[in-house]
Amino acid sequence: MKIGIDSIAFSTSRYFLSLETLAKHRNVNYEKYNVGIGQAKMSVFPPNEDIVTIAIDAAQKVISQMDDKNDIDILIFATESAFDLSKSAGIYVHHFLKLKEDCRVFDLKQACYSAVAALQLAKSYIVDNPNSKVLIIGSDIIKYSPNTSGEPTQGGAAVAFIVTQNPRILEIEPYAGIHTVDVMDFWRPSHLDEALFDGKLSAYNYLKSLDICVDRYWKKSNLAISAIDHVCFHAPFGKMAQKANNKLFRCPSINETLIYNSVIGNSCSASLFICFISLLDNVKDDISHKRIGFFSYGSGSVAEFFSGIIPENYGQTLDTRNNLKMLSDRIEIAISEYELLYNNKFHDGYHYENVGNITMLGINNNQRIYRRLQNN
Repeated sequence: MKIGIDSIAFSTSRYFLSLETLAKHRNVNYEKYNVGIGQAKMSVFPPNEDIVTIAIDAAQKVISQMDDKNDIDILIFATESAFDLSKSAGIYVHHFLKLKEDCRVFDLKQACYSAVAALQLAKSYIVDNPNSKVLIIGSDIIKYSPNTSGEPTQGGAAVAFIVTQNPRILEIEPYAGIHTVDVMDFWRPSHLDEALFDGKLSAYNYLKSLDICVDRYWKKSNLAISAIDHVCFHAPFGKMAQKANNKLFRCPSINETLIYNSVIGNSCSASLFICFISLLDNVKDDISHKRIGFFSYGSGSVAEFFSGIIPENYGQTLDTRNNLKMLSDRIEIAISEYELLYNNKFHDGYHYENVGNITMLGINNNQRIYRRLQNN
């Protein structure tokens, strides 16, 4: 049975900060950001957007390609930006998507790895329930303290994809190399809004885990390195993925995988799959029947390397034009506004637009209040 990704889409904020603007404000050479870490812009989120609102927008795009959304039996929400230690963020998404009540909904957490964990869980479920479909969402918004090395890697986005049999986008292969080890390279205690990290340790463990995972993948699959045609990496920043590619694969299409991440910033659980969408949208050649390698790294840490085959006619499901339009239509903000939004404050007299048709109104009595916009 062929199982994998049948449709895939992403969403991010309507607002961005140019890293050239940030570099000037921080008195840093822009090349340190653009060349040194491979980033040009970062998505910035107003108070009316959060991981739920952008998740719903991404999910609506993939559901619109389905014949019947009642085929969805499970919704898995992968995130490290959860705002509730009990209630799943996926419950809000389930409500606004108007999915059936006979549907499992839960969150998964393990830094940036959790969406891959969700994919592998979904694959196993489809084996036993071949007529079912699983909706997976990876949604994160990440902040680092101002004037830190992490600041220019901030960003956020949501990716949504449907896992089913006979997929139209990617057929997941049955082997994977996995590596789990306890490392304090990135963490966010429940009382903090911003993540803590050891950048050098994280980069070291990322590359070490890549070596181990790929070696285990080769032993399980009995494939040669030449069997991998393209590779997508988790991209906390573009330079990290480029280093990983140069270390083992040297795939020339690495730049195509990073086009979207370079103007969004780190989207954590969504990052790897946005690299995949970027490859699908921007690679010049037809990649039908090509094998794509995927490396996921979640600090703390869990890493996995797996692969999939692109089916014939995959291009019929792509939404390249709208993806490019979503990014090109974004609104650039000034550094003063970035600093206000960093502190989650509305700018007096300014109306912030939502990327989709759900807005977050605020928090009342410790409850998050969402509303569907009337003009959508």
